[in-house]
Formats: sequence, C-alpha cells, structure tokens
Amino acid sequence: MKAATGRRRRTRTAFAIAVAVALGGGLSACDPAATTPFAGDPAATSAEPSGPPPPETAPPAPQPGPRVVPGPVALTGDRVAALVPRLAAMRTEGFVASARWAVPPGATAFGDALTSRVAGVLRGFADAHGAAWSPGVDLVAGGASEPCSGGSAFVVGPTRLSVECAVVVASGTVVGERLVIVTAEAGAPTEVAREVWYADGPGAAPHDGAALYRDGSAGRVLALVAEALRAAGRIAPGEDPFAGTAAEESRALLADSAAGATGVVITLAVPGDERPSPTSVHVPWRLLEPFLSEAGSIVGSASVSGDPYEPSSTPSGDDPVDCALLACASLTFDDGPSSLTPALLDVLDARRAAATFYVQGSAVARNPGTAARAVAAGHEVANHTWAHPDLTKLTDDQVRDEVRRAQDAIANATGVRATSIRPPYGASNQRVRALVPLPFVVWDIDTRDWQDPGVDVVVDRAAGGAVPGSIVLMHDTHEDTIEAVPAIIDRLRSRGFATATVEDQFGGSLPGPGALVSHGPR
Repeated sequence: MKAATGRRRRTRTAFAIAVAVALGGGLSACDPAATTPFAGDPAATSAEPSGPPPPETAPPAPQPGPRVVPGPVALTGDRVAALVPRLAAMRTEGFVASARWAVPPGATAFGDALTSRVAGVLRGFADAHGAAWSPGVDLVAGGASEPCSGGSAFVVGPTRLSVECAVVVASGTVVGERLVIVTAEAGAPTEVAREVWYADGPGAAPHDGAALYRDGSAGRVLALVAEALRAAGRIAPGEDPFAGTAAEESRALLADSAAGATGVVITLAVPGDERPSPTSVHVPWRLLEPFLSEAGSIVGSASVSGDPYEPSSTPSGDDPVDCALLACASLTFDDGPSSLTPALLDVLDARRAAATFYVQGSAVARNPGTAARAVAAGHEVANHTWAHPDLTKLTDDQVRDEVRRAQDAIANATGVRATSIRPPYGASNQRVRALVPLPFVVWDIDTRDWQDPGVDVVVDRAAGGAVPGSIVLMHDTHEDTIEAVPAIIDRLRSRGFATATVEDQFGGSLPGPGALVSHGPR
C-alpha cells in the first residue's frame, strides 16, 4: 500500500510540474520539487546588479477559469498517424449502420475493448432490426483511409446508426479516444451517447472519462462546470444545477471528459437546460489537479507534454482483425520469395497491411531469410509446392513429395509449418485433395498480373473488383505488381476494406483438409 501511495504522489508531483511549466509559472522556492543550488554552483553566487534597473513589469494576467467552449479538440495528421483506422458498415432496405474508430497497432487491451464496444453497438442495432451483422463496402465516404477521418454514409435513411471517433490524446504511451454514438429511428427522437476511452500502454486496462477524477470528487468537478455556466450567463448567479446530484449520476455526467493540452473539455447535458445540444465546458488542468486520480494525472501529464505518440513496436501484419465485423479482403502472392519480395515487404510494413504468401519450396530454399522475414512481420506463409507442377498430372507419390518438400523448406526457413496449400494454376481434383492433409485455397479475383498488363490495370482488377471476403491473386515476381500494391491497399481502404491474411478471414481456423475455398466466409 505504501508503494502504491508513493507512486501516486510521484505521478501527481510530475503532473503538477508539467502544468506549472506549461503555464510558464516555473516552480516556487517553497515547492517540494524545487531544488537548492549547491554552494559551488555559480548560479548560487550573488552579484551586484549592473546596468540600468529593470523596467517595471506589468502584473501577471489573471489565469483563465472554466469556460463554455464549442467542444473538444480532435488531433489529426501526424499526431494520430500511428493508429490503425477501422470502419464497419452495413446497409439493408431498412437501415444504414456505420462505425469508425481507431486502435493502437498490435494486440492491446485498449484496442480489444474499443472494438468490442463498437461491435456490441453495431450488432445490437442490427439484431434489433431483424438482421444479422454483415459488413459491406462503398457505404461511407473516405472509408478506412485515415484514423477517425472521413465523411458520413453515402445513403442516409430515417433509421440509422453512426459511431464517429475523435482522438483527443496521443502522447507518449497514452491514447484517448472519444466516441459519439447517434441512433435515429423513424418517428422517434434521435438518441446521442458520448464517451471517452483512455489507456496507458498496450497492456493497461482502459478507462472512461469519469475515471480521470478521484472517487468522491465528481461533485467538486461539476461545481467548476457550474462556474463556467454562470460566467456564460447560462444559469443565474449562485445557481448550481448539479447540487444534490447522486454520486452515480455525477459520475455518468463526467463520462465525456476529453483531455487536451490545456485542460479537460467536459461535455454533458445540463439538468434543466432545454437546449437540444449538450454543453461543453473547458476546465484548466490547474483547477482539476486536486481532484485527479492516478490515471487522470497520467493522462494529464501526457496531454500537457505534447510528446509524440509512441505505441509499442509490433509487426505490421499482427494487427487483430475481426472479419465477421469488418469487410476483409486478402492480398495473396504466389511463386516467391523472389528478389522483389523484400521491396513488397517494405510496402506492407509502411502500410501496416497483412498478406498471404504462397511460396514455392525451391524459392524458399534459395531465399530463406526473406521467407523468415515475412513470417516475422506477421504475414501468412503457405504451401505452393516445391517446383510448381500441375498436381493433377502427377502420381500420388509425386503429389505427396511436392507438398512435403515445400512444407519442410518452409519449416526450416521460418520455424512454422504451412496450414494451407494453393495448387499451381489452381488445378486440383478430388484425388489430389484427398492426398494432401491441407485445405486448398484458390481465389475469386485474378489480376492476371503475370501478363504484365500495367500497374493501373493491376490496381483496377485487384481493388476495383473486390467484395467482402475476396482473395486476390497476384505474384511477387513481377515489378508492376510490387509497384501497384500501395495503390491497391489505399483504394481498398478507401472503399471500407481491411486487409487480412486468408487464415484471419476464417477467424484463424481454416476449413479442414481437402476443402476447396476461393473466398472468405460470406
């Protein structure tokens, strides 16, 4: 208990220092964090003043108090570039539903919790209207191109659900994200829910905006909100609309507390206020500091510092993706690894896009390091036989040998064994599939990039024709293909797709041995 108390004191002291520095106030001599110069320090030696006396200084400007503001400030651009954008959308004859949110890279408690929250809202809405959730594309302007950025649904009907996000903190290891959930039903008032989620690091449990404040302090924080309302003429002098509010209700009022560089913007419905929209009040950090919890002090320090966001380093292909919630497409590459594959892996790393490589065992034997790099980056590496023969023209023993040699080469180079096979030329029959204890994966989108049709044609075929669940066939042995991949990824995301490995399209568990699949579940 003493250790925990000491940690809280250190956190609060660090936050107080950060606020003081941000306000330009420095530290006073009586501040416990101030230091006394040692005797030999030249800065400690007194000296007679020289030159003319300093001019009289103006009295310090009064510090601003709580004030009504239009709303919280959202971070954009480079401040949020490290986050992974997510979009889920569905349209039926009866409703349109869409959700946009962003998660840290890799597997994190924050990302899991936020995705679970959004999934629950979307699936609950679909269930309430007699439909099972089925993700679609080409439904929302901007797609999933940038974190928490883009337009609204292209078609808006009387029955609709939208979840929009805004990143309010992304500094150091701390991230904070605001969700606004709008539900409209024909003939009923529109319902709006707002909440803010925070976490410090990949394993930290996320918490809401109300958890920024110490237990029992909600009333004091709401008193600061009331002060802003009086200053803005929203309520009469001496009036406090929150007086007597129960503890749980007070906490609920503070759930939408969006941290920023200078303070927290608290958005809430003021009791007795007939305005249709909620009110946002900015409360400076210096006024909130006595009421902050340990989590609140951590968020405050990160917000004030303005340091770049530094999520944990994770492989580009390791971002969790739920293809039952998101519209997924798989980019697959045959016949490598080749001398072009490292450049392709660079592109996938830069775009944080997952892919599946159907490799020839003989090529793996020549380029084991490239195959190992693909696995280390989180991509799926699968079997494309040893030497690329038409398996239907081989004897039983030859089929087994082609598959076994490729399996061994992959395992020797990467430390993993392939869990699926793509038959060369897509050729298989019942006899061949009965001989191989792996599922057979072909494709539903053939870019025919081996014909060298040009970069633009490859992009159009890969990204323009994809539908949810698509498996796109390409080859990492053609320069135009490598050049086309950035535009393919960008266009797929602009349509609302997430890229996923073939295995991830099936929730990490492919169909059984001998199964023949050409696309993900639909």
